[in-house]
Amino acid sequence: MKVHKKILCVAGIGILLGSVSLFAAEKTAREIVNSAYAQIGSMDKYAFTASVLDTEPQEDGTVKHYRHDVSVKVDRPGKVRIDSKGGIVNRSSYINNGLFIMIDHGFGYYGSVKTPKTIDGALDFIFEKFGINPPLASLVYSDMHKRAKFRSSKYFGTMEVDGVECDYVAFKNETKEVHVWITTGKSPLVKTYSVIDTTVEPHSRIDTTVKWDTNPSISESDFLFRAPKGVSEIAITNAN
Repeated sequence: MKVHKKILCVAGIGILLGSVSLFAAEKTAREIVNSAYAQIGSMDKYAFTASVLDTEPQEDGTVKHYRHDVSVKVDRPGKVRIDSKGGIVNRSSYINNGLFIMIDHGFGYYGSVKTPKTIDGALDFIFEKFGINPPLASLVYSDMHKRAKFRSSKYFGTMEVDGVECDYVAFKNETKEVHVWITTGKSPLVKTYSVIDTTVEPHSRIDTTVKWDTNPSISESDFLFRAPKGVSEIAITNAN
């Protein structure tokens, strides 16, 4: 069974965080997730690819699926490159020591803006000022364990995902449920996760599967933007 199908099966069987009785466990969901985020924050240079499946139920009862693939390269403290490509998106984002650039390859335009020099500071700045939230930013922040806030959480024990043993945890707040599978061991990392929007019926969801490279071949040129021929520069406007 493919990973994303397994996720749909496991997380779609009616798991409700407020009603599931769990066995006693030494580990808690928060501890497991914090360990994974601490591992991510401790890595100075890493890369990962992700397959993202967006499932949206329609009013007529049909379901639309949108898939895109994401490639991320991180070189702390100040460099990130994110490339997203799929049926409805073809975009790259660069953060390079105080400069953010985003290019939409499909529409043929790009914009740039000066930011704080750290990755965390740049991500906060472009979100708060321009409403831009780069894909998979939660796997790029160095202090994500301080940012994620949920009303309740559960630990469901271990299970295999694509042949890898993972701790399965879930969180819930007023608008969404997040189900996360994290590899066990001394260097835990997010293997796959599902975000379910509970504000609409039927629920829409996004399933993401991640493949990590903790010893990548990364060079300075990966974070240098060169505008392709025929691409126009536009201004990035304030979201407020």
